[in-house]
Amino acid sequence: MKTKILTCGGNKSKKIIIKMYDSVKLNQMKVESTILQKVEAHVKELFNKRSANEDLYHNISHTMEVVESAKKISELENINESDKEIIIIASWFHDTGYFHCCNGHEEQSSEYARDFLGRESYPAEKTEIVLECIRATKYPQNPKNKLEEIICDADLHHLGMPDIEQRSELLRRELDIKGIKKSDELEWLKISLDFISKHHFFTASAQKEYGFQKNVNLMKIEKRIKKIEKKSKEDELTNIKIELEKHKVEQKHKSEKRSDRGIETMFRNIMRTHVEFSSMADSKANIMISVNTIMISIIVGIMLQFLKDYPIYIIPTLILVLTNIITLVYAILVTRPKVTAGIFTRDEVHQKKSNLLFFGNFYNMKLEDFSWGMKSMMDDQEYLYDSMIKDFYNLGQVLGLKYKHLRMCYTIFMYGIIISLLAFGIIYFLSPSIANLNLFIN
Repeated sequence: MKTKILTCGGNKSKKIIIKMYDSVKLNQMKVESTILQKVEAHVKELFNKRSANEDLYHNISHTMEVVESAKKISELENINESDKEIIIIASWFHDTGYFHCCNGHEEQSSEYARDFLGRESYPAEKTEIVLECIRATKYPQNPKNKLEEIICDADLHHLGMPDIEQRSELLRRELDIKGIKKSDELEWLKISLDFISKHHFFTASAQKEYGFQKNVNLMKIEKRIKKIEKKSKEDELTNIKIELEKHKVEQKHKSEKRSDRGIETMFRNIMRTHVEFSSMADSKANIMISVNTIMISIIVGIMLQFLKDYPIYIIPTLILVLTNIITLVYAILVTRPKVTAGIFTRDEVHQKKSNLLFFGNFYNMKLEDFSWGMKSMMDDQEYLYDSMIKDFYNLGQVLGLKYKHLRMCYTIFMYGIIISLLAFGIIYFLSPSIANLNLFIN
């Protein structure tokens, strides 16, 4: 705090007053510096006696950095010397309780400060303020005044320092060694990212001094996380490829040992089953085509004349006709053949993409090209088996679609017949009443 001295005398009077002011100020600074020197010496001695090798982060170096940061912020915030002294004392003591416990060490730190300041006859009112400043550093931080805001910002000033990665790694290793929190690099970076994202500096000076670098650090951590995750995915893919190669080699060894006759028997049985199922589907579809075609013919040939005399039966007749038509469409879809290009190239054979066992892939080919492709396939046992598997798969897809349409066909036919018969029955039994109603109206 700056003090202006106003005098009405000459230069000599001014000099005397200035000397007196400087003398008082010098004596005050000597008293303040004395307590601060004692606090510094005492805290350093505590760390030398009680700090362990595993205290990689919460050590005397961290405490000294917090003290320097507290001094800087106090000066930028224009804090008076008395309050500045309180902040510095609290900064020295804020982590001394870490020797006994990690969680909640702020309370133990305040007890250390109370004992020492009591022995030094430090003013009780100022002592209580020191203790409240120490307690304010407990996470989550919730400072209640300017002094507490300054020490909170000083305690976490490293979030806005360029070497945050090194400091963060030291903290991770410390927590790991002490068994407090075990985490790998990626997990720790995500924790740090969450912590920094939620954190904010309380004082305007700290925001100006450390805010920009904190945002830079935040982007660095995000970039580092993405890099590690990308590398992790790449490593995972590499491991998968290795496992697939191992599996491929194992399968190759197994294939060399397995019986070709057994494989041929399996393929033959699968083919026979697929052909039988395809034939059954076509037979059932043909039955539905025949039945519904006959029913439509009967309705068209006989029922039209009947409906002229009894128009009341038009609705159930329409239901029946629609049922027959929709059923007929689905039955035709079952038996409807699928036409392909019927040609393949030599490149497709080299790349093992063409299935030469299905006629739809070669019926437009020249004999010499087809013969060459078959010989190439027969010379490569893996290609041959792959083609047979592909052929079974495609046939299975076709069968699946056939039976899907066939099921829909029978379902529509079943419910359509039931509904139309019910409609005929209802109209039949209600027709006398309808006729009487028409006579009454007329």
